[in-house]
Amino acid sequence: MFAVETDGTFLDEELIADYDQNKIDSFKKSIEFKNSSYFVDSPWHKDKISSVPSNYQVALKVLDRTMLSLEKKKMAEAYTNIFRQQETEEIIERIEVAPQDFHKYIWIPHRPVFKFDQQVTTKVRSVFNCSLKTGGGYSLNEACYPDVNMLSNMPELLLLFITDKYVLLGDIRKAFLMIRLKSDEDKNRFYFFVKDENELIRYRYCILIFGFNASPFILNYVLQHHVSNFPNDTCTRMLKS
Repeated sequence: MFAVETDGTFLDEELIADYDQNKIDSFKKSIEFKNSSYFVDSPWHKDKISSVPSNYQVALKVLDRTMLSLEKKKMAEAYTNIFRQQETEEIIERIEVAPQDFHKYIWIPHRPVFKFDQQVTTKVRSVFNCSLKTGGGYSLNEACYPDVNMLSNMPELLLLFITDKYVLLGDIRKAFLMIRLKSDEDKNRFYFFVKDENELIRYRYCILIFGFNASPFILNYVLQHHVSNFPNDTCTRMLKS
């Protein structure tokens, strides 16, 4: 796969591998730990990120449709509460942007996803469309570096599960939300609109979001960086592999 460019032109495999290694090395150098949090720079393709359009008009239209649907389902308040809570937790921050300046930032449309559990209570979360592509520009996901496939294939994992001496299971609470963006330049590419009753609120994310192609890559290398600070015992070796 890595010998083929997206347009079908065959390239030298070593050149492709060098590009991957350079992006990985550059990202690893950007990892910083301060104030009990990890901060990173997003790994962008420099030749593509400048061609991602603002998309603010699309984001506004999607928001209008979303809120109309939520109001019919009487779920508008629950959906808005998600962002109120995220603002309280400093996951997102409110930004004052005049309408004439909307075009200066990249806006991401979002929609709700509902989950009904056995207790018949409703859980709602927001999903952002980083794959939105308009005109001749790139989407955010096309403009980021997603890394090579870091996960073992499922048959191999199943075999290891029944043959290895140890099995390590874990769930990091809100893993993506624990990693923060370092630069305003990155944050300015994750703007979005929210309607709270009749008020149009402008937010931007300060952390990784679901739906962004590079998020798994970033999380993986932050975990690798984290465990490298500990003794090379069995647990550390399992996390690294």
